[in-house]
Order: sequence, then C-alpha cells, then structure tokens
Amino acid sequence: MTGDHLRDLAEAVRGLLDARPHALWARLEELGFTSLTVPEPQGGSGGTLTDAAVVVREAGAAGAALPLAEALFIAGPLLAASGATLPPGTMTAYTGDLVAQPGPGGRWRVTGPLIRVPWLRSADHLVALVGTPDGPGAAVLPAPAGLSPGENLAGEERDSAVLDGAEAAVTPLPPGPWRHELELHGAAARALQLAGAARAVLTLTTRHVAERVQFGRPLARFQAVQHRLARLAADVVTVEVAADAAVAALRDGAEDRELAVASAKAEASALARSVAAAGHQLHGAIGFTMEHRLGACTRRLWAWREEHGNELHWQRRCADLARGSGDVWELVTGEPGSRPL
Repeated sequence: MTGDHLRDLAEAVRGLLDARPHALWARLEELGFTSLTVPEPQGGSGGTLTDAAVVVREAGAAGAALPLAEALFIAGPLLAASGATLPPGTMTAYTGDLVAQPGPGGRWRVTGPLIRVPWLRSADHLVALVGTPDGPGAAVLPAPAGLSPGENLAGEERDSAVLDGAEAAVTPLPPGPWRHELELHGAAARALQLAGAARAVLTLTTRHVAERVQFGRPLARFQAVQHRLARLAADVVTVEVAADAAVAALRDGAEDRELAVASAKAEASALARSVAAAGHQLHGAIGFTMEHRLGACTRRLWAWREEHGNELHWQRRCADLARGSGDVWELVTGEPGSRPL
C-alpha cells in the first residue's frame, strides 16, 4: 500500500467530511468508504484495515456523527469472517452478551441486552457477535425500537435496549476468540479517533497562536507558547504513531498485536488529557465556549479516552502481558535475552 494511495484516500474523505453533504453516510457508502473491510463478493469495497484506519482517523478529526469506527473495525471484520452479505444503509456494531436461537423459516431469534451502543438510534442495521448452539456467529438485524437513549460526554449517541427474540440473519463464524479479537479492534478504532481529534486540536491551536496578537505581536512569537506548542505536537505524533502501529499489527495478524493495541490505547487515552489541556491553555477562555470548535474536539477526547477501556485498563493489560512473557525486554523489542547494561 503506497503512501500516495493513503494520502489520496484521506483527502477524498476529508473533502466529504468538511463539506458535510446531505445524507453524508449515503455519499460515503456510494463511494465505498463505509465498507472497506468487507470483501467485494459480499457487497463491500474490498479495502484493507489500513484504508479503514484513514477513514476513521479523518472522521475523528472532523467529529463526524456517524458509526464509521464501529462499521469498519467491528461490523466489517464480522461480516468478512462469516461470509454474510453487507446490509444496506447505516450500520453499527455490538459485541456484548447476545444469544441466538434458530427460529422458523431459517431466521434466528436474538436475545440479550444492548448496552450503550454507539449511534444505535441513527442506524438502519446492527451487526452483532452472538453465541449460537453451534458456536459464535455474526447476526445482522434491523436496529431495534424501544431504545433507552443515552449520550457520552461529547453528546454522541450511546443507546441501550433489550432484545427479546429479535429476528435476525445469523451466519456462523470460524472457531476462535472472537470477543477478544473484536475488543482489540474496538480499542484500535478509538485510538485512531483520538489521534484524529488530537490532530484537530493541534491544527486549531497552531492557527490560533499565529493569528492572535498580544502585547503587539502574535502569540506564536513568545518562547513559552512555542515550548507548549512543541510539547503538544509531540504528544499528537505519539498518539498517531502508536495508533498506526496497532492497526498494522491487527492487519498483519502479528503475534504481538495485543501489546500493540494495548500500548496504543493506553498512550492515546493518557495523552488525551494533556492534549486537551494544552489546546485550552493556548486558546485561553475562548476555547471553552460551546460555539468554539476546540471545545467539540476536547469533549470527544475526554469521552473517547474512557471508551473501549481507559488508560488504566490497557496499562494493566500491558503489565499482564509482561508477566506472562517472563522477559519484558523480549516482549517490547522482539529480541531474546535480557537488556544489555
């Protein structure tokens, strides 16, 4: 995959997200951006997880009110692995405790709680991991009615419901630790969104300190501001690099993919606080207003750092991996033996 290809993809997605056309999901769907992780024979556009990462990062930067992370990093892999056909329209995903039992006419009945599902009330379909009498399966069902609406700190939809025999199409999945793998996919997706929002904070802040004049000169001319901006830029790049490494590990099925994802989400969640603090400090009080774009970015940083596991959750996972390996140096570097003195 060339860098030019990914840059072109980012520019195309960014242009659409900036323009915010009517029926944005439909336009993204038409161009194949919502189905990049579903193979072409199943109705998808047959891209890679790296392609999907570009879309999710750009959506995070733009604050797009769409379940792109769920569709591309959870629903797409579920559909691809099961061989199920891509449903039309907006789709979100869920990997909680759902059970499917066979029903009449080849349909299935799904039962269980849906807890804080992203964008559920706005979705046409829900793609869910379910347990069946024969093993794990991928269920596709219409988004349920009778929701208990909820929101996260950023005002994004996080809705709950109870399924009691909801009719669905269920396709079996190959044996494997699907709950675990999709947990990693979800955490990587949130790390990408955090990277996008952090980059937006840096862009807004860089522009502000260049334009804002204080004591007869732009804020960017003050040494203290330059140092704070440099630290902010370093934090943003750290989040971006860690998220990219996590996606690459998942894409390649690397043995250390859990460590890569755990490190990325721990770092992204931990740095979300300092990125938001730097952005607000360099903007001054203006950045806290509801009308200012910075506030929308930082509220998403604060919300996403908690979703799919906060930094403490993933730091503990890293510690568990280190204890299990017996050799921390080899775990981190891939080289056997103790660290040289």
